[in-house]
Amino acid sequence: MTAELVVWDFDGVLNAEPEGEPFGWVADLDRTLGLSPRAFRAFLNQPGQAARVLRGALPLERALADWLATQDTDVRAEALLDHWLRAEDRPDTQVIDWLARSPGRAVIGTNNPAPRADYIMDVMGLSAHVEAIFASGPMGVAKPDPGFFGQIERWSGLMPQDLLLIDDNRQNLASAARRGWQTFHFDARNRNDLPKRLGIAP
Repeated sequence: MTAELVVWDFDGVLNAEPEGEPFGWVADLDRTLGLSPRAFRAFLNQPGQAARVLRGALPLERALADWLATQDTDVRAEALLDHWLRAEDRPDTQVIDWLARSPGRAVIGTNNPAPRADYIMDVMGLSAHVEAIFASGPMGVAKPDPGFFGQIERWSGLMPQDLLLIDDNRQNLASAARRGWQTFHFDARNRNDLPKRLGIAP
């Protein structure tokens, strides 16, 4: 069934997953910015903080500034955020080429705070290939919450069965499918099936 609008996940689909542990760049923070990797990992693992940032309840810049204020450093939140964004910049050029060549309408649907959504569109240049980015921070709701998908439905004016979600997370896919969306599970095993699903040549 052909979809009227394709909703592309970002991390794990358009942006390649890192090799090794997540946020591997943190291990070099002492060398790159003079910050303690151990202290920053403790900051990242504060209970409930990631969920608040992803849903926009806590601006990422404020969280970073508050943490830096507890450290013996002159590093500003803006510098740490810029370093973070660039460290997580891993475009999957093959998948982005498939996006660029796909004939239908496309948007990005991602669990990310506002600064990263802006970075994805403006610095990584994804705005050239999609109509909009739906990011959990500005939206105030994150996948797999049904409200995330509901906002895209209302924006598009389409029926759920006319939307296709490409995502690497099974919970997100299941939530969208329960609303009637079409879904494609993106992983290493079936990534090469995606061009056919999009109606383009590999």
